[in-house]
Amino acid sequence: MRVGLPLSDEPLLLAEAKLAAPRLRAGMVRRPRLDQALENGTDAALTLVAAPAGYGKTTAVRAWYATTASALAWVTLDAGDNEPARFWTYVATAVDRVRNGLGRRALHRLRSQAMAIDVAVDEIMNGVAEYGQPLTLVLDDLQTVTDRDCIASLEYAIERLPVNARLILLTRVDPTLELARLRGRGALAEVRASDLAFTAAEARELLVDRAGLELDDDQIGILLRRTEGWPAALFLAALWLQAVNDRDRAVLEFGGDNRYVAEYLSQEVLAALDSDHRSLLLRAAVLGNFTAELCDAVLGRSDSAALLSHLEESNLFVLGLERREWFRLHSLFAEFAAARLALVEPAEPPLIHRRAAEWLRSRGLVVEAVQHAAAAGDHEVVAEIISEDHLRLIRNGRAGTILRWARTLPDDVMTEHPDVAVAAASAALVVGRLTRERRRYLLLADDAATHAERTRNYVECVASIVRAAAVDDGVSEAVARGHRAVALARREVHASLVAAHAALARALYFRGDLEQAWSAASSAVDHPDATRRVPGYAVARATLALIAVDVGRLSTARGHAEAARAVVGRISSSRSWLGAVVAEAVGALLVAEGDLAGAERELAHAERFVGDDIATVEHAWLLVRVADVRRRRGRLDDAERTLGQAREELAELSDSGDALELAAGVATELDEARRQASGGEILELPTDAEVAVLRLLATDLSARDIGRRLFLSPNTVRSHIRASYRKLGVGSRADAVARAEAAGLLAERNHPGDRSELA
Repeated sequence: MRVGLPLSDEPLLLAEAKLAAPRLRAGMVRRPRLDQALENGTDAALTLVAAPAGYGKTTAVRAWYATTASALAWVTLDAGDNEPARFWTYVATAVDRVRNGLGRRALHRLRSQAMAIDVAVDEIMNGVAEYGQPLTLVLDDLQTVTDRDCIASLEYAIERLPVNARLILLTRVDPTLELARLRGRGALAEVRASDLAFTAAEARELLVDRAGLELDDDQIGILLRRTEGWPAALFLAALWLQAVNDRDRAVLEFGGDNRYVAEYLSQEVLAALDSDHRSLLLRAAVLGNFTAELCDAVLGRSDSAALLSHLEESNLFVLGLERREWFRLHSLFAEFAAARLALVEPAEPPLIHRRAAEWLRSRGLVVEAVQHAAAAGDHEVVAEIISEDHLRLIRNGRAGTILRWARTLPDDVMTEHPDVAVAAASAALVVGRLTRERRRYLLLADDAATHAERTRNYVECVASIVRAAAVDDGVSEAVARGHRAVALARREVHASLVAAHAALARALYFRGDLEQAWSAASSAVDHPDATRRVPGYAVARATLALIAVDVGRLSTARGHAEAARAVVGRISSSRSWLGAVVAEAVGALLVAEGDLAGAERELAHAERFVGDDIATVEHAWLLVRVADVRRRRGRLDDAERTLGQAREELAELSDSGDALELAAGVATELDEARRQASGGEILELPTDAEVAVLRLLATDLSARDIGRRLFLSPNTVRSHIRASYRKLGVGSRADAVARAEAAGLLAERNHPGDRSELA
């Protein structure tokens, strides 16, 4: 039923139901045009099947597959898959079941401590390529996955899909992939609701040929217009019309709104069932995917297997998956049945959710358990699971999961469980850009800590770590909080010692105390369990890299920066505050090494996860760093704007530590750069073609890339660059940009000689 796979050093249990493609029902309407539409997309890397619920997306793809010779790897996703490691473990397992061994290397990567999602994705693609034969990977219900890292890793996979493979995504809403770019490259095939809607001929086959209804073309047309071709509604209409006496009147009265569907389902379907079948259907709707064993345990039955088998054979909305022990209800019927149960027996749904949570929790399926506990409003269970599992989840890169769970809890539960409040604050810090939410959780923990003897020291230690690492209340207060965290961790909260030292080191660095910061960060890194405490270890390594850059030890800095990036990559947290901390260190190192374009990319990436609508020391400091890089690159106007933003934030802060002095230094250097850029003599104005090249020198583009953009050869671009340097009286790219900007040559974007608009 479940397959155990470890995530890092913890087991990740997979639901077999999600790895099975639904079986095709006998008597279904064949739709060759959809088969052809899906077949036409074979040459595209990605086929997107997007439509609202009830449009037959799954059935269409499953029916098409029956006509092909391609191997199939199928994954049905759900909200619990909003973690890259979990998401790709399902995919790798599905691929491995096409032929044993195809996903083995990827699964090994995902199991290991050195887990990097991009590497695991590469291994999946390598396995598919080695298979050599056509292989179709289907991801169903993609709309349930919204995590930005999962979507980013999926985009990464699309770009690396082997030629023998195609990816089909089934979703109710368009994913946040770069669909326009894929569409422009011819790499995207699309099947939309308008394609999936029934035609008149298909409606006739369903209603007349399959259902045996005596309807004329006008009546079919009425139903088609009322439903707008929505397959689920037409299917329900067929069932309804089979049961009524006056079909002419029924056709006129039938509509696609939920009231008619609900009336039919309650009066004609449920009423025709005996009490056992009806009771099981209504209650199974609450469970989502289920097995007979789960139904027996949660619903207090012993006959679920026989009942489910009969319901499936009777075509009564029970859909059996290929691995026969797993079932689900038709989604529309499930929604109706759950609502019906809540109406007639309002105490039942919460009870079912509560029992399901207990059953799943006892088997280590905490993600599914929390979903049911939250649906039951069982806040105590959610809080208990967060309390028990938050350290493991955060250390494995699943801070976002903790936050989603914490957001379901009311404040009074947080104050009863202050360890949950600080867990949520820690998760908010690691995720990034959630300053207000993080501070709210910390205030809840503060309110609770005064009467929570059992967790008081732990709560104070973790809250101090968060405040020190985030430099939340000014640099001096952050340093004090860091010292307090270290003292508490040494005395009682030993598991937090690495994070405490790392947070103290970060606060000391922002105060400008490099020697003490180095000592604290070294204590974190040298701890015997440091590499198992990923967030603290990464912050400590990144801080050591920053200090090493500041004192000119670039080789040492690179070692620390690479170690920090590796450990963050293994828990797939590059797109988070934790990843931003590492990007800050790498950006500083690249500045010192002279790679200004690379440095700006790193710092800009960091800013996306540090910036918020509240001024913070870290964000102001980062803006100063970005301004300095832009000044060095000759983009003086951009540098001045960025420095201005930093100064605005610094003006709101009462204790910003070393950032004020850093900003003053950059301002002085920016003034000098402006003086030099304006002081030299322009020997000759560049031509229009040379100005077009000059504008692109302000970007990261190489000479070859500039040539592609302007439809020029690399040699011609280099000739324009040399001529521009001579005419402007400069000797470097940055100086050329600065002088051209000072002279107003770059301001007019629609310059008549600029052919970049053609690219």
